[in-house]
Order: sequence, then C-alpha cells, then structure tokens
Amino acid sequence: MSYVVNGLYHYQGNQDILEGMSVNKQKKEISSFIKKRLLTNNLNFLLGSGCSFSAIPSMGDTFKKIKPELKKSAIGKYYEEENDNIEDYLNWLNTALKFLSDSGESDKNIKDYQDNFLMTKEALLKSINIDYKAENSVMDLYIQFYNEIFSVRDNKDYTPVNIFTTNYDLFNEVALEKTNIRYTNGFRGIINRAFDPSEFNYRLVDDMNRYKDKWSIVRKFVKLYKVHGSIDWFYDSNTQKVMQTSNSHHDTQNALIYPTINKHIETQQTPYSELFREFTINLQKSNSTLIVLGYGFPDQHINQLISQALSNEDFTLIVFANLGEEKIEAFYSKHKNIKNIHVIGGCFSEDTSFSDGHHFDNIIRFMKGVGMDD
Repeated sequence: MSYVVNGLYHYQGNQDILEGMSVNKQKKEISSFIKKRLLTNNLNFLLGSGCSFSAIPSMGDTFKKIKPELKKSAIGKYYEEENDNIEDYLNWLNTALKFLSDSGESDKNIKDYQDNFLMTKEALLKSINIDYKAENSVMDLYIQFYNEIFSVRDNKDYTPVNIFTTNYDLFNEVALEKTNIRYTNGFRGIINRAFDPSEFNYRLVDDMNRYKDKWSIVRKFVKLYKVHGSIDWFYDSNTQKVMQTSNSHHDTQNALIYPTINKHIETQQTPYSELFREFTINLQKSNSTLIVLGYGFPDQHINQLISQALSNEDFTLIVFANLGEEKIEAFYSKHKNIKNIHVIGGCFSEDTSFSDGHHFDNIIRFMKGVGMDD
C-alpha cells in the first residue's frame, strides 16, 4: 500500500485526516495538533538515531567502513557472507565465539576473536566522536527543539518533560545546557557520578525569594533517560557501579547496549532495567502522550512496551515516520485500527515527492508553526 500520494499524511488509526486538503492546510493542521499535544501534562518523547543523522553516521555506514578490516583479520575466514547489517554480523560473531568455545578452541584464539569483536565497539564510539558546538546544524536543531517545547508549555506548573532516547551521543545534554534547561540523567554526585534511579524522583525548587510561603518548582525541567546507554557511561569494576565520566581507564568498560540479539537480555540488567521501568511507568500514567522522532522501530523490546501502552484509551502515540520503511509500516499495520495512534509524514514541500515530513527540521517547523505558507 502506498501512503504518500501528494503532500503530507496524518493517520489517526487507519484514516488519513488530511485527505483532500492543500499542502499548506495540511501543515497548519499538523502544527495545531502538535502544539496542543505539547501541552499534555505527562509529555514524553522517544528520540532515535534519525535526530542526530548527518552528524553521526548510521550503524550501517559505520559497519561498511570497518568490515574490510575485519575480513583481513583472523575472524575473517569464519565470515565470508556479503552482509552489511551490523546486527546480523554481531549476532553471527557471538554464535561463532560460543561454538569455538564449546568445540575446545584455545583460549588464545578465542581471545583474538574477542578482540575483533571489541573492534566494532571501538569503531562505534569513534563514529560518535563529534564536535558539539552550537554552529553544528544538528546541534542547532536540538537547541531549537528544546526551546520550542518550553516556549509552547510556557511557565505553567506542568510535570517535567521526559526524554527517552536510544542514542549514545551527547546532543541532548549539550543542547539542554546551552539553553539553560535543568535536567537529570539519573546520576548523582559531582566528582564521582554514579547511576542512581532515585534521582528521577526529585524536582528542583526555586528558593530565590526565601520569604515565600511556598517555594516554586523549577518549571523548565527535563528527565533524560538514555535507554541504551551513553558514550560517557562506564562500568567501574571496582565499585561495580555505572559511572558517568569523560575519561576511561583500565578498570572500566563502556556501559552501552550494542546492536546484537542480546539487546533484550541486557535491558533486564542494571541500569537498563530501571530505565525501561521508568519508560513503562510514564507511558502508563493517565493522559500521557509519547511523540516518536527519528526512530525506525528496530528494537522489539521498545516496540512491545509502546504496544502495551496503546491499550490505554487515554494514552496518545504520535509517530513522525516514513510509512514506506518496512519496520515502521509493520508496527503501524499491527495497530492501525486503534484510534489513539497517530502517524505523520509524507512530503513537506508541494513540488516534490521526497518523503521528508518526518525529518527533525520539519518537525520543529510544525512545533513552531513557521513555514506553513511556503
């Protein structure tokens, strides 16, 4: 089924509520809808790798660069398939390592193979070694994104905005600090920052006027949940805790969930079990909205939690997506008879068939309500 004829689409359930409208009218309708949903008291976002695209190469592009080196290595003779899917490769490699161990391969050879496995992790981290300056176009989009959220929400006593992200990069943190928006990422401490999920239960208060009868909460406040970890998270083998630091040393290892078949297993371990528990709790709250950006629905453990939330009638799911993508279309097809799912995408410009209505820059235009007459 083709979901894009001309212009944009906004499916509520299985009905395109923009059908028959001009492109400019479609833009205005989407903008009005999004602004209203930004006023939801329990507002949640799920940000995927598409939001950081162009600054950070896709996982597939990273794998294409490192695969020739892997084939030259000792592990290469065990992997001759022409497959550029990094998740398939890492799943294959995990299986190969287990097979070699069970078949009595020497510890030295297995160590060599494991070193090649770690090479893919190092390449992944190197691909995220970017400049987070404000003039970076992607950084500028993140800054606009956060400014617009709190511009629409104004100074009312809403609950904090929850940002869930599968991204390892630091765009969210840097953008929040550049916009002077307070946030917590679940770590406590200043010098030695250790993960403590109870940090998500606290709010900041403004005590500038100490003679107030009641202190005011800090209204611009974000709870940032990095459900797959971060490039600045490390597991400290001495304290057996996940720490946040800009420097790594010999007794730490990266605390990231890598794209392997073991993703679901890893999400059941700390700190990810706590982060996904928070995801579930927040989606189950009354009158909650989840807005999904830059996420292609590749992770079944996340998709399942979203599916469960859709059973609540007062939960609203808004997905900015290209329905021509296989995994997104599969998720939508599974739930399209439910009225609380909204899928927005299509062609932002009237004179093109390029599906860009789900791109980060155009989502921000919807939030701002600008460019609606172009």
